Amino acid sequence: KMSTASLSAAAAATAAPPAPLPVPPPPAGSASAEVPVQQASRPIVVGSCAYWRGKEAEESKSHEWTVYVRAASPDEDPGLFIKRVVFQLHPTITPSTRTVEAPPFEVTEQGWGEFEVGIKVYYHGGERAVDFSHLLKLYPEAEVAGSPARELSIDRPVVAEKYDEIVWAEPSAELRARLSEADKHAPEKGWRSSKHAKWFCTFEPEPQEAEMKACYERITQELRAASRRRIEMEEEIRQLRAEPAD
Repeated sequence: KMSTASLSAAAAATAAPPAPLPVPPPPAGSASAEVPVQQASRPIVVGSCAYWRGKEAEESKSHEWTVYVRAASPDEDPGLFIKRVVFQLHPTITPSTRTVEAPPFEVTEQGWGEFEVGIKVYYHGGERAVDFSHLLKLYPEAEVAGSPARELSIDRPVVAEKYDEIVWAEPSAELRARLSEADKHAPEKGWRSSKHAKWFCTFEPEPQEAEMKACYERITQELRAASRRRIEMEEEIRQLRAEPAD
């Protein structure tokens, strides 16, 4: 009943949500056929902020990092539709499984290495949980292709975020009510007051929409051209086979 699509973004990049998948028609004669359930969607951001602790820090605890799931909007309370988040950390970290039942949905630790964090997000209303994977980044990369990476700084963290749009084809009545409440905005329960807020990426889907459509059209045209070439080649092969042998 739920589909998810995602786009990745580096620290200062922006990303756009993909178009929601079409909702299949309900069976004829069913209650849902009489009163169609409108699909619902909600953007979320999965990310991490890693702070270098300086040259005096213990080697095995060179960084303090926070991995999180947040709302895309700074004034939205994600706890209205997210029930809990389970973070699966590196097995050398004890305990390696962390369950967060209320916002902010985040885990903070200290360490020295990068690794993949498994994240499972549970939603209210009995909806199926969704799995994510996030690469915890501790070391800065080049901001411009071909240029050297910036140096570590205690004043500027390494941020890695990914924008996702969750789409529920047939959301439950409870979830619909919760999403409607979330739309009212609650600045006091959003992430504006987070100590990481100034470093969060800004995701603006509108400027990217035209680019995504153009990309889709290019791919479609290339596929059609490839299909025409295949048909032409098959016709040439058929004609060659039909020619009498000398």
